[in-house]
Amino acid sequence: TVLTNVNHSMTIMREETFGPTIPIMTYRTFDEAIELANDTSYGLGACIRTNDARLVKRFFEEVKAGTIWINDPLTDNYAGPFGGMKMTGGGRELGEEGLEGFLETKHVHWDFDDEVKDYWFPY
Repeated sequence: TVLTNVNHSMTIMREETFGPTIPIMTYRTFDEAIELANDTSYGLGACIRTNDARLVKRFFEEVKAGTIWINDPLTDNYAGPFGGMKMTGGGRELGEEGLEGFLETKHVHWDFDDEVKDYWFPY
């Protein structure tokens, strides 16, 4: 379902929608588009369609979303992490980052040398 004539105050533009919908909204400047994209409590994903590398760079650096798609919102790379930001954030799945959520890391330093070190405090 394509929704036109929407504005930023509408629920469809302010909340996550997990249905077959795409709302289309106009903007005046690229700065305004980024501001509108970030003006939400959610941040699962964002997509831009352009061949302007300068705009793409600004988009992925400034938009607060867990996944940024460039020119194709339907592709994923399962080697990369997936997850949102803001209220959408619940950690990551997929990729090395997703695996880290299941690990409990412990640092162990074991020095096999029994000699007193000159950098130890004199107890």
